[in-house]
Amino acid sequence: MIINKRYLQFIPMLAVLAVVGCSDNKAYETSICVLADVSGTYAKEKDSMVKIIKAGVIPKLNPGDGMFLIAIDSNSYTQDNLISKMTLDYRPTESQKQKLAFSKSLDKFAESDRQSTHTDISGAMMLCSDYLKDTKSGTQIIFVFSDMKEELPPGLKRKFDADEFVGINIAAMNVIKLGKDSANPQVYRERMDHWEDLFKKAGAKSWNNLLDPKKFSEFYDSIKS
Repeated sequence: MIINKRYLQFIPMLAVLAVVGCSDNKAYETSICVLADVSGTYAKEKDSMVKIIKAGVIPKLNPGDGMFLIAIDSNSYTQDNLISKMTLDYRPTESQKQKLAFSKSLDKFAESDRQSTHTDISGAMMLCSDYLKDTKSGTQIIFVFSDMKEELPPGLKRKFDADEFVGINIAAMNVIKLGKDSANPQVYRERMDHWEDLFKKAGAKSWNNLLDPKKFSEFYDSIKS
């Protein structure tokens, strides 16, 4: 087969354009990591968590966007805590199939009896950070479904790097208040202030305590604008 030499000259240029195109796409893509607490009483919230994710988060995703679901349990910084993941195809029909498959994996998670005695929120956050940084998406978000009370098992150590959450927006959703929170609201406020301080010192782009899932759409649009 005879190959035109002039054509060969264009190959390096085409490769560069392909790389640039991919980089440009990344800047517009969004990657979301959802943390689902399966410890203590919050484990009972799996069904409501899944409904919120299916109704409020998945419909917002566009082709090229990615999503991870990670469980918060007694030792959350493990590959076993990654429940499901997807990166949406740029073909609309394929991306719709992926969303449906992901939704089914969420339903399976909601129906499971997975539960833990301790709460390693920090380990799950660090695992999320690893996955999100690897995507190189222009917009990166962590949604935490938890009462935000961490109870690490004996011997487990957690410390965020100074750049752990650089470029990442973090929001706590559907935070269930504990009995002690109602008896003394300051306990709850101090707990949330503690997390805000930790996340910001670790470089988080933003921290929000959404509480009400109905505010999700407004919050998401403000980040994307």
